[in-house]
Amino acid sequence: MKPRRLIVNADDLGLDPGINAGVLRSHAEGIVTSASLSVVGAAFDDAVARLADAPRLSVGVHLTLVAETPVSPPHTLPTLAPGGRLPGYFTGLFRRLWMRRIREEEIERELAAQVARAVDAGVRVSHLDSHQHVHLHPSLLPIVLRVARRFDVPAVRAARRVRPLGGVRPTLLAGFSRLAARQVRRIGLRTADVCLGIEHTGRMDEERLLRVIADLPQGTAELVCHPGESGEAIARRYPDWGFHWDAETAALTSPRVRDALDGSGVEVISYREL
Repeated sequence: MKPRRLIVNADDLGLDPGINAGVLRSHAEGIVTSASLSVVGAAFDDAVARLADAPRLSVGVHLTLVAETPVSPPHTLPTLAPGGRLPGYFTGLFRRLWMRRIREEEIERELAAQVARAVDAGVRVSHLDSHQHVHLHPSLLPIVLRVARRFDVPAVRAARRVRPLGGVRPTLLAGFSRLAARQVRRIGLRTADVCLGIEHTGRMDEERLLRVIADLPQGTAELVCHPGESGEAIARRYPDWGFHWDAETAALTSPRVRDALDGSGVEVISYREL
């Protein structure tokens, strides 16, 4: 039987100063071992400055193809970011991908520019994942894998199991993730066996987190979380998300959660150890 291991990864680092504060506190005082940095975020520079005080935090790149301003000059992305803005989710990105209205070379140019910005800022990139998990889409994954190999990034979020299933989007996500995991491993990159927490995105409180820890499977699991501080201020930037950033930070720094994890026999690792 495989030993039980757990990566606790905080997404959205770099989007907002309050998110940065919550991620770094959840690492310093809690169970977060890794974070995913959005280099297109308004608080990217603040995140990089804070990372200087967190040398043990594993940092990946949260690749972003929706709803933000690209790193590349807009004139180089006429089909991906017309008007200088990355498209929306279903009605923008995926509809235009299906209709073949976005050039593949523009996607690769922008994703490579995002990783390059992190590297240029001194980040030792441990893994790649993406905002809204779009990198798992079959038409985007090959591009992401090329970028990973170009920058010698050793791991990509693409678990063979995503729990639990239910609903159209989670079912599609689980299927895409399973197929992606095969491709990731086939080319020698690493990924977790199981991805947890997606069903509670933005709503991971202490009780839910304790249940996750009590039911951790064999193998390596990644718990995806979204801590933050001053959630009301973050919500003014992202009013449609409905996340409970402060509650997630409280859960991730809870002594009850730490004691439960310490007593579980689970090895807590980061993406660097994967």
